[in-house]
Order: sequence, then structure tokens, then C-alpha cells
Amino acid sequence: MQQVNEKTDWLFSLLLYGLGFLLFWEWLRPLTVLTDTGQTEIFILFTAFVFLLSYFQLPFWLSFPIKAALLIYALHAMFFPGPFFDFLWFEYFISDVSQNVGYLFDTNWEGLSNVFRTLLFFILLWLISYLMQYWLIQTRRIFLFLLVTIVYISVIDTFTVYNADNAIIRIVVIGFILLGLLQILRIQEQEGVTFSKGRFPVYWLMPLVIIIAFSSLFGYIAPKAEPQWPDPVPFLKKTTGDGDGAGNGNGISKIGYGEDDSRLGGPFVMDDTPVFTAEIKDRGYWRVETKDVYTGKGWEASSNDRSPFEGRTEILFEDSVEVEALDTKISMSGNENFDFLIHPGQVTDIQTGEDVEFLVNPLTGKVFTQNLGEPLVLDNYDLAYESPTFSEKLLRDAPVEYPNQIQERYLQLPETLPERVGALAEEITGDETNPYDKARAIENYFVGNGFVYETMDVEVPGENEDYVDQFLFESKLGYCDNYSSSMTVLLRSLGIPARWVKGFTEGEFVEAAGDYREYEITNNNAHSWVEAYFPGIGWVPFEPTRGFSGQADFVNDYNANEASNTETPDPVQPEEEQAQQPEQAIDQQASSSGSSSFSFEWTIWHTIGLVLLLMALAYLVFINYKKWLKRIVISRYRKRDDGRALSEAYFRLLWLLELHGIKRGNDQTLREYAVQVDRELQTQDMKVLTRSYEENYYRGKTSDTSWHEMRELWENLIKKMES
Repeated sequence: MQQVNEKTDWLFSLLLYGLGFLLFWEWLRPLTVLTDTGQTEIFILFTAFVFLLSYFQLPFWLSFPIKAALLIYALHAMFFPGPFFDFLWFEYFISDVSQNVGYLFDTNWEGLSNVFRTLLFFILLWLISYLMQYWLIQTRRIFLFLLVTIVYISVIDTFTVYNADNAIIRIVVIGFILLGLLQILRIQEQEGVTFSKGRFPVYWLMPLVIIIAFSSLFGYIAPKAEPQWPDPVPFLKKTTGDGDGAGNGNGISKIGYGEDDSRLGGPFVMDDTPVFTAEIKDRGYWRVETKDVYTGKGWEASSNDRSPFEGRTEILFEDSVEVEALDTKISMSGNENFDFLIHPGQVTDIQTGEDVEFLVNPLTGKVFTQNLGEPLVLDNYDLAYESPTFSEKLLRDAPVEYPNQIQERYLQLPETLPERVGALAEEITGDETNPYDKARAIENYFVGNGFVYETMDVEVPGENEDYVDQFLFESKLGYCDNYSSSMTVLLRSLGIPARWVKGFTEGEFVEAAGDYREYEITNNNAHSWVEAYFPGIGWVPFEPTRGFSGQADFVNDYNANEASNTETPDPVQPEEEQAQQPEQAIDQQASSSGSSSFSFEWTIWHTIGLVLLLMALAYLVFINYKKWLKRIVISRYRKRDDGRALSEAYFRLLWLLELHGIKRGNDQTLREYAVQVDRELQTQDMKVLTRSYEENYYRGKTSDTSWHEMRELWENLIKKMES
């Protein structure tokens, strides 16, 4: 970059980098056709930011962590739901990387996860930015990259459905401008042409722009010959097939809420189409329905009965559970024809302002909406509901005698389930003594043990394979359906009633409106989780999916309950300690609760602010790092008094001069270079300092007095560079 700054202005350098980025952008455009990538904008933004950092030429110790942090943030945005600063997802990421590095050494290319493949692709983009800098700034050669780009786009246009008509025009125009600019720079350097005030004359570019514009226009309007060969794309599509499917192993589907869960598995791509928005005080998951029959391939409901809504959906919690009465306002986006309600808990009242009839499936908890016997899709509705807080003491002390109806329905497992699934459940929970701790042990089992959250490289069980067994022992790659189904089956194999729940996660925070907060829920928020039954308490949610954190509130109330059960204080206990006991119990209860009085929502504006702050800090360091380096060097050698100080300080001075822009030629002697330095800095100190160094080095006159005499000259030269 220094070479450009000496002969051209910053705007011309930015033009080179901008055109280089636009040329490389053409490589990223066909990704949506060649691959299943649905978020190419993240790759484009990452590449643009890396190019911008390359333009500023920040030192390695600063640019590397900035680029690495941006890479990690981009991976989080693509693969890991939830807040960025919830570093639980980072554990999963490190586990995935370590596992895939092993696959690399084993040359198991098919075993690489999409997260790791995307990481490698980001690193490739990072390296390309360095190569573009080398080609544009150092060698002034871009023809080979331009030629390869044209060949690449031509092949893509020929053998895929990607239409490169406009891409070829853009590449030719951008490439010719770059070739012309770089040729002008080479002529300028070879002939030693200088410009007034060091600025590149824009009028030099006018002939180049006119020629390229005329050539491009002529090529666009000129008649073209008809293709000499038939289009190979239809033949290729006929041979390979289109691969249409919807999560049944025949192709790739889009994420979102669906009715049929009888056959789970297979990849899907993300879809950020809005489903609804909600104004709510306390965020949480959004329920739609539960399913009770596991078939070995997926889930089904054993009953489709419907009964009128009578003031409450299903009984989720018993009277022993502390609940908070809340309400929410839901506005559907109109993108989905949902003739049912989406709700965050145990619904107690529904207000719509329309003539609507509500029907509830007592088994699944799904609330249907209809009018005159026909399905009705509501645009807006208000819900009153109850949000629970679960006592961990009550959960651990809950009896294990389950009602017959619960056992018959929610302990069901297919006869074809492999025995090793139950053996694994026993192994995971071998140290636990109650159903609640066993459920927690299974929930935490998926945090490690090689499990990776994956949406694309997800297998579909074969005819003789079990969906859960395949995930637990073979692939260990999957998304929420894999994790939630596996935990439900593991719980049932231990005799703990459990069921599969479908709905949405909390969504993305939009804005605050008084005591309420608005969230937008998209198809990307479609989710499934687990509920286990505890007698005297009800259905308790668990979240086994890696990268997700359940929104249910749990309180560890052992100390609080024990303190409340003690009617009189211990007579031998000091009164001061007795007074502190309630406060300690309250503190412990608050620290272990799943909710908090303070809730921080990370939004896109926080992200933009963080990026702007990092860019401001990077710019501050960029404009000051040379000054800081010089001051550090002065402070380091100011207190030196040994015989080697002069020699080391002299070479450090040569390094600073090179950094300052006063370069030493390959054929220059030190004395010739000293003359050049004194001329540019308008001093006589460099020649004196060089003679003293040569006496020390060549004549062996190393003494402490030489450095003491020369130190002032050495510091003056460094300070001259600062001025």
C-alpha cells in the first residue's frame, strides 16, 4: 500500500480495491445455483469488510483478530441460533472443529460438517483478499485472474441454469478498467512520472473510460450468431433429476412449521419469511401442538378429536406450580394460512374481535379456529396465559407413580427400537436417583459426546433403520427434531413419560413498547423440544438441542423451603446470623432462577454499533500506530548503557525509516542511504550516526561512551520522522 501512497492518492488506491472486490464478487454470485447456500450476502459482506481492512493495511497483530472475530460472528449468524454472547454455542463450534480436523487427517471428506466447510470457505475468502492485494498493489498484474474469472463464468453459464449474460459484461468492463489503471501505474513508475501535489490526474482516465464504454456498447448492440450446440442444461437435469423433496430424504426442504412429522430427517435451508409478530412482556417459546406416538421414523398423534374451547387449552401445570398471569398480542404476517393459534403457555382467554369458534384437541393441545364449520385464518388475536416457575425441590421429590393414562400414552415405544438405545439411557443416568436429575443428565448429554448442530448434512434413516438410533450412534449430526426426538425416546426407555412438542422459538427482538417488547418470528424460528411429566407438577419443558437455551423458569428453593419450615431459630445461633439467613435464601433463589429482573436484548443495531466501534478503533490505531511504535522504541533504548546498544538501536532506526517511507535501495551503501535520509529529513545527524556505527562494527571500537554520545542524534532522527 505504501507504494501506491507515494505515487497516487488514497482515492485512487480505494478505486483499485473497489474494482478488485467487484471482480471477485462475480465468483460468489453463482453460489445460490451451484450449492444449497441461501445466505450468500454474509459471504459478500465478509469479503467486502476483509477487502476494506486490506486497503487500510493495518498491522498483522490488529487486522488478524478483527478478521477472526468477524469470521466467528458470521458463522454464528449462519448456523447457531440464539444470542452471540451466549458462549454455549462456542463450545459446540470448538467441538465440531476438533472433530472435523480429525476427519481431515483421515481423508474422510464426506464426514465434514457444513459448519466446518463454511469455515474453510471463509478462510479461502480471507486468503483471496490477500492475493488481490498482492496482484493489484505489488505486482500490478490482474490479467490472469481476469482470464480465469471469464472461463469460470462461461463454464457456469454453459453447464448450469445460471444466466451469465450480464455477468460477462460486468467482468469485461471491470477487468478492462483494472488493466488500464494498472498499466498507467506501471508506466508512471517505469518512467518516473510525478504529478503535482502527488495526486493522480483524473483526466488520464478519460480516454480509457471512453474506449471501454464504446467497446462495451458496440459489443452489446452488435448482432450475435446463434448457438452452434444445443443447451446441455436440460440434458443434465434429465440425467441427474431435480431432486424435489420435503424432508423425506428425496431432496432439500425449507425450514418452517409443517403438519406431517411421520418421516423426519433430511437437510433443509433457512427461510426468513415472517410468520407473525408478538407484543409480550416475558419472552419464551411458542407452542402449537404435541405428539405422542413415535414410529421409528417420526411422530404422529394418536387422536385427532376436537372439543370446544372452555376457557383453558390443556392442563399443563398442577396447582402446586407457581404461575404468573400474562398476556400477549399476536399479529399474523399473512404468509402462512394457519387456521390455529400459536401461544406461549397455558391459555386462559382468547380475544379476537371476530365471530370465531375455537376447538381444542385435548391430546395435542392444538387450538383450531373456524367459522360456520369452515377453517378461519385470524389476522390478529390477544391471549391471556399462565407462565410457570418450577421448583427444583418439588421436581426432585416428585413421586414416580404415574397415572395409567399417562403411562399408556407417553411411554409408548416401537418394538423395533434397538436395545442399545435403552442401554445408553441407563448409562447416561446411572448416577442419578430421581427422574428430574435423570432428565437433566440426558439433556446435558448432547452438549458434548461428538454431537453437532447441522441442517444440511443430515441423514434420513433407511427402511430398516431407526431415526433416533441412527442419530445417537451413527451420524450425531442433526437439528432440533433429532435432539428432541432422541431425548423423548431416551426418557421413555427409562419409564419417564415424555412427549414431543412443536412450535417456534422466541424470535428476534424488534423494539420496546412500554412494558411490552415486540418480537418477529420467522420460519427460521420453527422448533421442537421435549416435555416430561412429573406427578403433582405437570408437564415440564426441556431443551436438548445444541445452541438453544430453553426459556422456562426453574428455581432452586432448597434453602428457602428449609428456612421457611423452621418455625423458631436455633437458640445457640447468633442473632446476627439468624437475621442474615432469609437474605441468603433470597439471593440463592434469585441466582438460580431462570428469569432475571434485567433482560438485555441484542439487536442488529447493537451489531452495527459494535462494528462501527471496531472500525473507529481500527482507524485510530491505523493513524497512530507509527507514532506509538517510535515512542516505544525510544523508551526501550533510552536506558540502555551496554556496548551493543548502538548497533541494535541503529538497525531499529533503519526499520523505522523503512516504515516511515524512506526506503533503502538494494544497491545503496549505508553512507549513501544516510545522505538520502538527511536530505529528506533535512538534518545532518544520520551521516554522523552512520559513521559512529561503522566504527563500532568494522573497527571493533565497541564502548558505552559511543552510545551515550550518539543517543541524542538517534532520538532526534526519530522525532524528525514524527514531525
